[in-house]
Amino acid sequence: MELSWQLLNSLAEKYGDGFFLVDKSQFVNNCRQFLEVFRCIYANTMLAYSYKTNYLPVLCHAVDQMGGYAEVVSRMEYELAVRLGVRGDRIIFNGPLKTMADIERALLAGSIVNIDCLQEVSWLEQISRRTSAVDLRVGLRCNFDLDAGNRSRFGLSADSGELDSAYQRLSRLSNIRISGLHCHFSTPTRSLTSYDLRVRRLLELAERYFVDTPPDFLDVGGGFFGRMPAEFAKQFDCSIPSYDAYANVIASLFQKRFGHCDGPQLIVEPGAAVVADVMSYAARVIAVKNLGPRKVALVMGSVHDVRPTLSTKRLPIQLYRAETGAAGAGLDGPVDLVGYTCMEHDCLWPQYPDRITIGDFVVFGQVGAYTLVFKPPFIRPSAPVLCGGEAAYEWEIVRRGETFDDIFATFRFPELR
Repeated sequence: MELSWQLLNSLAEKYGDGFFLVDKSQFVNNCRQFLEVFRCIYANTMLAYSYKTNYLPVLCHAVDQMGGYAEVVSRMEYELAVRLGVRGDRIIFNGPLKTMADIERALLAGSIVNIDCLQEVSWLEQISRRTSAVDLRVGLRCNFDLDAGNRSRFGLSADSGELDSAYQRLSRLSNIRISGLHCHFSTPTRSLTSYDLRVRRLLELAERYFVDTPPDFLDVGGGFFGRMPAEFAKQFDCSIPSYDAYANVIASLFQKRFGHCDGPQLIVEPGAAVVADVMSYAARVIAVKNLGPRKVALVMGSVHDVRPTLSTKRLPIQLYRAETGAAGAGLDGPVDLVGYTCMEHDCLWPQYPDRITIGDFVVFGQVGAYTLVFKPPFIRPSAPVLCGGEAAYEWEIVRRGETFDDIFATFRFPELR
């Protein structure tokens, strides 16, 4: 995606001085490449895209067009998949808070529902009685220890007996079929060792519960690192595995156990790994201040647009200098690039080393994961999202900027006299 000040300025004249840019072709390539390295080792692999990471409809629809699953964790995300035309049997419903109505609707549509707690088992017993003439399939989300002191709060414990209890209770229901097992763990290093451990344990549990025939699927969840520039990667206190490295660990264990293609479907649920590097945020420099020992440049954006998790890592950044005649006052670096909120921590990039002038554009990379979904309605409405090509006229708006009415539509206003 080739950018220039002229292109950014022409987009700003139409859409405002702060906006997201999304590269759909890069997203599609990431998904295909992620899936392909797994399939080269274990052919029966399928990708399920994690909607919660970035539920931009143009991206979610692209996954469906590629034949992937929609991985959702709420009724809201399930409704999005339905609105996009995703078939019920191509939706995987995970998450810790599903209502009985959510579960029943999804099961009747043919979706895979992975059961997270014994309360959901109780609801399934009620659903089974109401729908005795319909065959329904479920999965079980498994909880087990990956390393001491890092026990997940999600799923049914394989150690306390909850997983066994859920399996036994569901096995007694004539129209409920346990068709697979699921696990998902968030670890700080997202290491290859952690995936080796979780896959080995998942395979052990599959042998315990599926004695006569293998399950339909085994879902190893997500949490993978994606591609990133070397300078950004250096800020992590761990190595960054490649797509191939993850596949060599996970798919190889499946291939060793089941052969190249004859076993259960291996489901992988990447989110950040395929979407983080496909979006950037462009912000015009609006003002500069010389505050004695500190210099700041105000940009049209906030930390909530580019680092809503308040990570301290410095994102990849590119400066596009204003054309001669368009540039205003400037400051030599180091300059803090700060946002529009009234919070002192709203610094998008501290100590930028080079000169910054009013009218410049700064473009922050690696903002595809969790920015759109975490951005609060704080002080200013959300910025638009543009998807397209190299020329201004080729860019398409795929999410318009929010307005006052969007934010306050759910509020009740008092009668004015």
